[in-house]
Amino acid sequence: MFKIIDKMFSRQAKIRLFILLLTSVVFTVVFYNYVLDISGEVYRHTHVSNKNAVDSSKPVVYIGVISRYPPNIIFRGYQPLLDYISSKTPYLFELKLSSDYQDAVNMLIKGEVTAAFLGSYVYVRANREHGIIPFLKPLNENFRPYSRSVIFVRQNSHISSVSMIKGKRLALPSKESFSVNWLLKYELPKLRMSEDDFVAIDYFPHHQSVIYSVLKGYSDVGVTREYLIKNASQKGLRIIAYSDPIPTSPLVAVPGKSDSVVNAIKSALLVINKNNPDRLQITKDWDYEFVFGFESASDSDYKVIRNISGRVK
Repeated sequence: MFKIIDKMFSRQAKIRLFILLLTSVVFTVVFYNYVLDISGEVYRHTHVSNKNAVDSSKPVVYIGVISRYPPNIIFRGYQPLLDYISSKTPYLFELKLSSDYQDAVNMLIKGEVTAAFLGSYVYVRANREHGIIPFLKPLNENFRPYSRSVIFVRQNSHISSVSMIKGKRLALPSKESFSVNWLLKYELPKLRMSEDDFVAIDYFPHHQSVIYSVLKGYSDVGVTREYLIKNASQKGLRIIAYSDPIPTSPLVAVPGKSDSVVNAIKSALLVINKNNPDRLQITKDWDYEFVFGFESASDSDYKVIRNISGRVK
């Protein structure tokens, strides 16, 4: 093979080819690490709502978030929301990313962050173990505080129902996500299936990686959050099953700590709703999960999560 290549290309052409391949490899490695490195702190430098949002005289308040998405996607959709809160309160809000779902909880317990965006499944366990409480939850496109998880396949897949996923390659997000626990603990037992009934199960750190794996044919079936593949057919995907509606993922805090900050966040976000004529302009850069506004949350809202997931361990 190398002799053939030697004959086909001049020495100069081979050097150019080598440089091109090397550049491609380096770019791929750098890009992969950039997308998947979710450790450390992200300092704001864009998406400034107004000059008050960067008032250096304001005390800085850190807000945590679970690692459900790659850091660049989290920053792009969450920091503009925090900039808005900064512009409406006496505080300067900054994101602090976590290395995994549990790390977001740990940072909250240690006081490294004042509040955190958690998943519903992670929340109920954190509530049981540490007494963390929810204080806000986002609204969906119908201005209701509910979301769903979905099981999906490629558009051209022969799989038309959940009963047909046995023996397939399954792509899943974090084991700490509600989507995974709904499928493994609730949906599969109804079908008399278990994890042993799949050829392979691959866990990915982010929901986008699950979607990509199915879309590219590396996996046959995936599970994710409905709103991430809302227009599934346009993305080359097809939804074959939905979970029952569940309460949306909460913004949480440790009770009795930083109540003034929590109240300030609530005051700023509770005015974002369908009755606010400026909602679309205010939320245009926010993550889609938050653009329809918020309402107050309480622990009793998440009883259904405990029921669907068995008792969260």
